Amino acid sequence: MKRLLVVLLSLTFIFAVTGCTSSTNESADNTETKTQEVTTANTDDDEGNVNNKESTAENANAADYDFSSYEKDIRKITKKVNNAKTSSNSSENHKRFFTLKKQIDAVDDELDKLDDEFEYAYQMKEISFETYKARERAIEKLEDKLELAEDALENKYGIDD
Repeated sequence: MKRLLVVLLSLTFIFAVTGCTSSTNESADNTETKTQEVTTANTDDDEGNVNNKESTAENANAADYDFSSYEKDIRKITKKVNNAKTSSNSSENHKRFFTLKKQIDAVDDELDKLDDEFEYAYQMKEISFETYKARERAIEKLEDKLELAEDALENKYGIDD
């Protein structure tokens, strides 16, 4: 009985160690690729058919507020992130990372400010609750796209900021 227990524990240990070490590097590469694919899928910039239909529907639902400039900025940033190259020089990678990160943060700050303006307008009874919620949902969708770009950037450069 003790031999069986020792054999089972030994096999469990061997499988645990072998399973963890063989896929460590592949896992990091696969995560980066998957994140970039998701970001690319959400930002089809060439034809723009998918995004234009979505943005038209969002604008109609968001009480005719035009979010297209934010959508355009997010598409540009996402494209820059996807086209960004890493180098063997870590200081150059940090510089590239933080340049793109500042652009992402700037758009995120603009969206936060816009959300605050909509909330203030609702509190002052300038817009209805339905209009406020529709606009807030549209902003959340834009922030989600921006978050995907930020995740792809962090994965590409291996920096978790």
